[in-house]
Amino acid sequence: MSQSSMSEITCPACGSKHEFKVWDSINTKQDPELKEAVRTGDAFRYTCPDCGATALLNYNFLYHQMEDKYMVFVSVEGDAWNQMMSILSARQKDLPDYTMRIVRSYNDFREKLMILDAGLDDRVVEIIKSSVWHNVEETYADKGIDEILFAMNDDGEHGFLFRSKDKMIASMEFDMDLYKVVKNAAESRLDFYSRGIFVIDRAWADRVVGEMG
Repeated sequence: MSQSSMSEITCPACGSKHEFKVWDSINTKQDPELKEAVRTGDAFRYTCPDCGATALLNYNFLYHQMEDKYMVFVSVEGDAWNQMMSILSARQKDLPDYTMRIVRSYNDFREKLMILDAGLDDRVVEIIKSSVWHNVEETYADKGIDEILFAMNDDGEHGFLFRSKDKMIASMEFDMDLYKVVKNAAESRLDFYSRGIFVIDRAWADRVVGEMG
């Protein structure tokens, strides 16, 4: 069951204080309406009753998509990191066929969901992103790109978004043929490199690429 609590929020625009529903855990099988709300951000969007200003709130929560055996813990504050690692390690023993992840931001969380919705393996996507990152740093260092995110538009087309200081500055098409090549080449070793690992990100991909040569 999804769990929530009320928290006092201070409007970043006018400073007024109001109660807001904060989700501690979200279960999309038991509360299917939340599946879309987390993807659009509506589940985390605060609208001030006084001035109408809106803000997307970042906080820790557990997302559980039971129908796809998928679980993600969003740890933006970092204080629950070690605790969640222990919890997921214990749950993995009881749910060995589950995919379990830990991410550090709402953007990373939303990216994981887009990869899931596209039917892709986030480990392969991160390996491809590792190569893209190296190219960006060598060729476009002056652009200040600090985030590369997998995305999918309303037509189901996949791509990478290049962001700098929370603003999108460029994009590129996702090469599905390259995805298939990388997946076929790495598939036999992916489970080995990700066993017991819940943070599948650039650092993980860089390490895997380095070890695989």
